[in-house]
Amino acid sequence: MNSSLTDLLDEIQYDSESDSLVHVGDLETRATIHDSIDVLGNNDQKVIEWRAWMNWILSRPGGREWLSVMDKRWPNLDGDKRLQRAELDHWVETSKYASWKKMVPTGWHPLGKHYRVARAMSPGHFEYLSSLPLVLHSPAGHMVFVHAGLLPSHPKLKASDPRQPLSHWPTVDDQHNIAKLRNQQELAVLADIPENKDPWTVTNIKSVTDEGLVSGKPRKGTPWSQLWNDTMSKCSGTSGTNGGEAYQPTSLPCYPFTVVYGHAAGRGLDIKRWSIGLDTGCSYGRQLSAIILDGSSFSSAIYQSGGNTRAGTPQSQEIDFGDNGQARVVSISCA
Repeated sequence: MNSSLTDLLDEIQYDSESDSLVHVGDLETRATIHDSIDVLGNNDQKVIEWRAWMNWILSRPGGREWLSVMDKRWPNLDGDKRLQRAELDHWVETSKYASWKKMVPTGWHPLGKHYRVARAMSPGHFEYLSSLPLVLHSPAGHMVFVHAGLLPSHPKLKASDPRQPLSHWPTVDDQHNIAKLRNQQELAVLADIPENKDPWTVTNIKSVTDEGLVSGKPRKGTPWSQLWNDTMSKCSGTSGTNGGEAYQPTSLPCYPFTVVYGHAAGRGLDIKRWSIGLDTGCSYGRQLSAIILDGSSFSSAIYQSGGNTRAGTPQSQEIDFGDNGQARVVSISCA
């Protein structure tokens, strides 16, 4: 995937001196990249958990020897594959290291992909990966970067319920300061909806069941991005009132904002008005995609293609972005 990433950055004419590169997760198991701003992905989290477990094992007498023996004896075994790990399990159970098996958490399988990434990782890389945020909020752009997704509201409450962050304007010193109102309301969505503070949810969510439960399965319930866009489409800014009367049932006192995410390779490029899914399955040999944002993405001016836009790019499209802006999405084929 590294060569595909390099090709994509060349295609969009990325300049590390003037551009900011944001990666929406799964950095350690998918690609090696520098000078980027990153959020934590579900695969990153698995690597962190394995490395923390290894550090604990290494602190115990005999732990270093056990891990080293497995490394040397099984250099090519894939612990994620059932038939291969059966051989490993049998060896552990019949060797002098049998007592160590109980140290492995239920459902974990040594020598799999995440295990090997964690084993090879330097202390500095582990520290960096552990420091990654779950969510990146850009108040100036009214946008959020996250690996899997977010919820716009409490899934078990009505949209008009006063406990919903988008059901009312936040209390600020200057109620006419739209930028401050928007920023506080966006922060409330991130902080006041419990699911949006849950690490598993924001790195794994794909849908919400009819019972209002988060699911990591794409066909179980309603896609979270559909719920997000349904809610954002009801945001009517300060124009939802009529002569001081209450907001209409079909409107909400809020301004919409955009989520950019990855994770859902099964859906491919998933562009909706207020959410942009960029995982196009490069790790499965399909495509690698990026969204390019510039000054025209955050202004009300009519978008004009700049010098960096290649008119002949076969897999490039312009999309509406934010309030009145434009953005460009570029995809390249992965080897």
